[in-house]
Amino acid sequence: MQSYHDSIDSDVVTAYTHSMYTLRTVSEFHYWQFITELPDISFQQTPEWNRARNGTWRPELVGWYDQAENLVSACAIRYGKLPGINRHFAFIPHGPLVDWQSPDLRGQLQALVEYLAQQNVFGIRIAPFVSLNRWNAATVKAALADTAATSFSDIEPDFTNPRGDHLVTSLRRSGWHESPQDKATEESQPRFNFWLDLDGKTEDDILAGMHKTWRYNARKAIRDGVEVGLATMNDLTDFHCLYQETAERNGFDSQPISFFATIWNTMGDDFPGHFSTHLARYDGEIIAASTTAQVNSYAQCIFTATSMSKPKVKPSNAVYMAIIREAIARGATTYDLGGVKDTVDKSHPAAGLIRFKTEMGADAHEYVGSWDLAIEPRLYSAFTKLLPAYSRASSWLRGTVAGIGSVRDRRMKSHP
Repeated sequence: MQSYHDSIDSDVVTAYTHSMYTLRTVSEFHYWQFITELPDISFQQTPEWNRARNGTWRPELVGWYDQAENLVSACAIRYGKLPGINRHFAFIPHGPLVDWQSPDLRGQLQALVEYLAQQNVFGIRIAPFVSLNRWNAATVKAALADTAATSFSDIEPDFTNPRGDHLVTSLRRSGWHESPQDKATEESQPRFNFWLDLDGKTEDDILAGMHKTWRYNARKAIRDGVEVGLATMNDLTDFHCLYQETAERNGFDSQPISFFATIWNTMGDDFPGHFSTHLARYDGEIIAASTTAQVNSYAQCIFTATSMSKPKVKPSNAVYMAIIREAIARGATTYDLGGVKDTVDKSHPAAGLIRFKTEMGADAHEYVGSWDLAIEPRLYSAFTKLLPAYSRASSWLRGTVAGIGSVRDRRMKSHP
């Protein structure tokens, strides 16, 4: 597989010419050239993540070229083949990377549909990386104390993004509909996320915006002997055990150790962004961990795990402060803390995580969500009815990785 550092185009596997655009596969080098000029890019739209998550899926990088041969849009696609027939489901997580305010948005999406139809795709799922509504930290905190509010829809947003509102309307008019909500979709593309604003701020500025208890716990953790450092492959087994414990406690699906080994290898090897896993140790035991990816100025939490064996030492506070410190040093303007359940009910099991992120000073954002288009309606309808059971049985939608090859012992961070 060609890397970002190669300057020669990969062979064009497929191409389609629309009236205004030509869509074709692009090399990783030219794909990275394109996305480094864009703001707010998710790691899920990088070539490395696409390869790391292939498993039973076929990855592809596609670009839209205008009539002057300028690359104007791009996306990382994963194709899932249905067993026994030559039909595929196309998934574009946190993408595609198009200008959602473009006057020719419908033309670009139609060109994508026609391109994918040539690949025997019966249905498409996209998840535009666009915020629809925002609730400030203070608003969420007040809602958690209000027994009348139980979900984010019960709270008036502090801001509704006109771009997101327009996008939802445009998608509906173009025949797209919101994806059926199943556990696998919610885990991979959560609709509600918390963002911490780092733009132009120092570490002291961030600390000043936190609740005094959160700030106190972060400092107390270090005083009590919690040590935070970067993980290496030697820590993989301990990290995996911690993640399994967290998954069991919080009711989400864990993954085999090979899944994490593949991601750490792929994202850490010549990744043009930044990738790292921070670990908190106490008396030599790993009790908290968080994996972060940063593309351009956007940093995102990928995986988080915490042990309940030493809750009083507050290891998560110490880990997050280390990540914030590093993100600021690397020029991040936003730190995405990851997804949460749609609840502000203080009696809900997820309320503690929401309170924790709110007290960090982070704001809640609702994305426009995942959207589907049926190219072959009957096959798509049958597929979506069977998908929840099929996903539980095979991890198909999550794209679990198998066959990782050798695992090298090296630091899990990209080259600067």
